Amino acid sequence: MPQQASAAEGGGLRCSRCGAAVVGTLHTRAGYTVGFYLLHTGPTDEATMRRRDDEAPITYRRLLEAVEVVSCVGCFARPDVRRLWLAFGDEAA
Repeated sequence: MPQQASAAEGGGLRCSRCGAAVVGTLHTRAGYTVGFYLLHTGPTDEATMRRRDDEAPITYRRLLEAVEVVSCVGCFARPDVRRLWLAFGDEAA
C-alpha cells in the first residue's frame, strides 16, 4: 500500500509490497548498503508556465498529492517488482 509523504518524516517506513520495516542506507568507509528504494508518485495534472513574457510557455506534469512507494531490498530484487519499477511512467505499464 503506498504511503503518504509525511510517513517518511516520522520514520518507521515499511515495504509497500511485503510490509517489512526498512532502514536507511548504511554508509561505511569502504562503501554502502542500500536499505530501501523509494518512488515518489501520485496524481498529476498538466500545468503551463512562462519564465518571462517573451518566452514560449512550458508545459509540464504537476504532482498534486505526493505518495511514496517503498520497496525493501528483498522485494526489489524480485524480477517482477524490478520490471514494474523500470516501467514506471510507461503508458503500457
